[in-house]
Amino acid sequence: MTDEGIELAAAPAWPRRGGFWRRFFASFIDYLVVLISLYFLTAGLAMLTDGGVKGDFGLSLKVCRSFTVHGATSLEGRVCKSSLLGFSVADRAVAKAKEAQFAKPESVSIDPSSKGNFRPAALDLSFLDLPALAIYLLVIEMTLGQSVGKRALVLVVYDAPNWQRRGLPLQKAFRRQLIKFLGAFPLVLAEAWSAFQTWGSFPGPAPSYSWWEIVPALVAAGFALGLALIWPLWIGISIASGNEPIHDRIAGTTVRTREIYE
Repeated sequence: MTDEGIELAAAPAWPRRGGFWRRFFASFIDYLVVLISLYFLTAGLAMLTDGGVKGDFGLSLKVCRSFTVHGATSLEGRVCKSSLLGFSVADRAVAKAKEAQFAKPESVSIDPSSKGNFRPAALDLSFLDLPALAIYLLVIEMTLGQSVGKRALVLVVYDAPNWQRRGLPLQKAFRRQLIKFLGAFPLVLAEAWSAFQTWGSFPGPAPSYSWWEIVPALVAAGFALGLALIWPLWIGISIASGNEPIHDRIAGTTVRTREIYE
């Protein structure tokens, strides 16, 4: 037996790749970890700002009721409160003027304060879920090589040229998350732009737009939404086919099981 043969026989084998369902449920657990953290952060900020910050992230409990406000211009509508474990994370209301002189009253969107008073539009933090997830994964995979979800599903992110290293180099960890969430960036930017555009504005009639303003906006929104759906689908198909997804190929990383590593 040659020296080369001895070296090959003594070399440790690569751990096997993490399959599609393992990686899927690991990602789902990580998303829940980040989402719950954001819920409590938003609830705290909402309390400190008297409703000036909101964000239900699509999974909170929503309770709606009718309301009427009498004054110079009476309004009637519905207010919906979103909460998690009793903590309010978003209050939204839609109202219409009651007066007869308004033949076609326009609906107005209102963000009420914690006491039910009208206030300038709150800052909606719902766009932060994916950026927060990317930052969480960047930090924890760089330091430990395992997120909470990957630890639960017995997976490790390895540096492919140096798989016995614990954690990833900063450059590779950053590149991995950048490419992984690349498809969602246009949608996140659009949601962030909308949130900051409406932040601090006062309730008013919904503006009317001409067709030449609506069509490009719909095309851009369709492109952003389509990319946000196709990108993770492509990644999932790559993993299910037994191949490395694009973010692992470009970053020089791989996700494997932990049994042989330890």
